[in-house]
Amino acid sequence: MAWHHIFGRGEDKVSQENADPATDSPNKVSSSDASTVTDVESHWGFLDRFPGGLFRYPAQGEDTLDRVSGGLIRMFHCENEEQFRELTGNTFSGMIFEEDREEALASIESQILSSNDDHLRYRIRCADGEVRWVEDWGQLVEDSNGKLWFYVTLMDISGQVHDEKKLYEANESLRLANERLEIITALSNDVLFDIQCGTGEANVYGDFVGRFGREPVQEDFVVRRRCHNPCTLNIISHDLSPLLSQIGENSLVDFETSTTNEDGETIWYRYQSVVLYDEEGKPMRHVGRLLDTNEAAQRESQFRQKAERDALTGLYNRSAAIDRIETALRTETRPCTLIAVDVDDFKGVNDTYGHLEGDAVLKELARFMKQVMRKEDIVARFGGDEFIIFAPGLASGPATDRVLSHLARGPFAAQRSTDIAPESPDGHKFRASPTLSIGAVCLAAPPMPFEDLYAVADSTLYQAKEKGKAQYFLTTIG
Repeated sequence: MAWHHIFGRGEDKVSQENADPATDSPNKVSSSDASTVTDVESHWGFLDRFPGGLFRYPAQGEDTLDRVSGGLIRMFHCENEEQFRELTGNTFSGMIFEEDREEALASIESQILSSNDDHLRYRIRCADGEVRWVEDWGQLVEDSNGKLWFYVTLMDISGQVHDEKKLYEANESLRLANERLEIITALSNDVLFDIQCGTGEANVYGDFVGRFGREPVQEDFVVRRRCHNPCTLNIISHDLSPLLSQIGENSLVDFETSTTNEDGETIWYRYQSVVLYDEEGKPMRHVGRLLDTNEAAQRESQFRQKAERDALTGLYNRSAAIDRIETALRTETRPCTLIAVDVDDFKGVNDTYGHLEGDAVLKELARFMKQVMRKEDIVARFGGDEFIIFAPGLASGPATDRVLSHLARGPFAAQRSTDIAPESPDGHKFRASPTLSIGAVCLAAPPMPFEDLYAVADSTLYQAKEKGKAQYFLTTIG
């Protein structure tokens, strides 16, 4: 480590005027920025008792360690001076942790250009392999013989660095938390506020002016139901424009989805996230939130069910059935079948047994049809005593014939043959046992408008009625 090139200019060189020629230890230097050191040789044992480590090495040529204190040897967890010199290669540069060495030496060189002092931090590797942080205070001194030395004090600051790191991490965590709050606010287009009750500082996040058309005031955030003590707020609005500029175009993702809990129950939530990009367009962070929308989704499902379901039978009502069938007919590529079901002489059931019996018959018929058909099939009460069934993937053939034959027998076939009245799940014993007429149409190659397909099914149902009821007729298209 050669330092002589640093001191080549006369104005930079440390003066040796009035030096004591009797010793190679510094006595006195007259330069305004040089240090005065008195008889270090004679006091080295005294300096051993100081905390930390003391050492010196030549500022010119090799950085071989000349003097080291006992405190320095102990700092490196060495048992004696011989072990210390072997560990470090007996050089100053050998004391510095290898990953910090180049930067530390460059820092000293830079500082000495303008001063006789240097101050820096670096790591050292101890004899037992432990890596510790130290703080280095160095002074450049010229002895009585004109030789330049670095006199250095070293203090172990590992605990301080650890505390500083924890403080930095805490501050960084707080900074990231605030940034996440801003991102979430930008995501939701909401206005959030955070009031420090002790100071009255009110931080407002979000586009308040854009949402409400004016600047925020204290009454927007302090309401009697929440705050009982009088206060005066210092409102600080945070501009999210710089943050929004980091959000890439089309990077916002916002949709409703669901997952299952450990019991297999469906849990609904809203997924929102954005990707933040740097100035070069590279992604830096992916931040988002999962909003609990399960309760709202369940309420919406209940409202939708009430709107889409027939109040008596629980089947789809006419409007909901048409919507779903029209969608299926536009997208379905498989053959499909539309079935129209009508209760024969249902008016007689109401007239003979009353409307409660008629309602019970319709509910039992609905239960029966749902039992016969698949889960994916659309079963609906189309109005009065008329029902329709849409079965995607059900083509003309033996399977369709079996389904239609089963439906045509109806839920009351056993009662008609044995005169034993069946009982509904809710305990109702039926007195009426009406038959069913069915008209079905198989569409081999969708799409086809629902109105046209239904017209064919209705016409086929009319044929079954004309031929004596209690039977099914099937028409095939394509």
